[in-house]
Amino acid sequence: MKKTPGIIVVAIVVLLVVIGRRPDTFRVERSATIQAPAEVVFSMVNDFRRWEQWSPWWKLEPTQEVVLAGAATGVGAVYEWRGERTGSGRMEIVESQPNAYVRIRLDFTEPMRATNTTEYVLTPVPGGVALTWVMSGENTFAGKVLQLFASMDEMMGRDFERGLADIKSLAESPQGASARPPVGEAGLHIHGDSLERDGDRDVVVSRGLESPLLHSRMSRVRRE
Repeated sequence: MKKTPGIIVVAIVVLLVVIGRRPDTFRVERSATIQAPAEVVFSMVNDFRRWEQWSPWWKLEPTQEVVLAGAATGVGAVYEWRGERTGSGRMEIVESQPNAYVRIRLDFTEPMRATNTTEYVLTPVPGGVALTWVMSGENTFAGKVLQLFASMDEMMGRDFERGLADIKSLAESPQGASARPPVGEAGLHIHGDSLERDGDRDVVVSRGLESPLLHSRMSRVRRE
């Protein structure tokens, strides 16, 4: 029994050494070939209003709150979210090259704080583009601990694959080229059952609303 504290200390030291040897950075990357024009695919990642159509995390929690602010598309566009399952955070497009590249600063605030970089790279291929989705950043201590039980590449990679599959399906559909952003437009606030204009170019979306109802209400506002 007297040896027990010593064994615990040794186990803790060994565990800390194992955690400390984990890589200090991470990178998750997945690609998909999409038979659609580059401008169609680019618009889906460069415009946060279109993320409802394909983002795996948007679909994970249908009641989370999403706030769109800043520029309508491209550099300066901001996406903030808060949910029980998805936590909370903020994304901002910091670089955008038409039909070629989008870079996003990704700040997580809950359940843990971290700052990562997300990139979407479009490469021309016969009949369309190859879309590569990359996330990279520092491996925090908490992240290293989690990776003792599950691979970051496997966990995030599955989400990337689902998102890319949805982008491919939508972009290659007859409606892909002409699809309008389904979430909102600059100058609209959508929250709960209310919808009103606001000169600050923000869009607040309560995702408890069903999409057909949301689309119908937005159409009425446009007509008015």
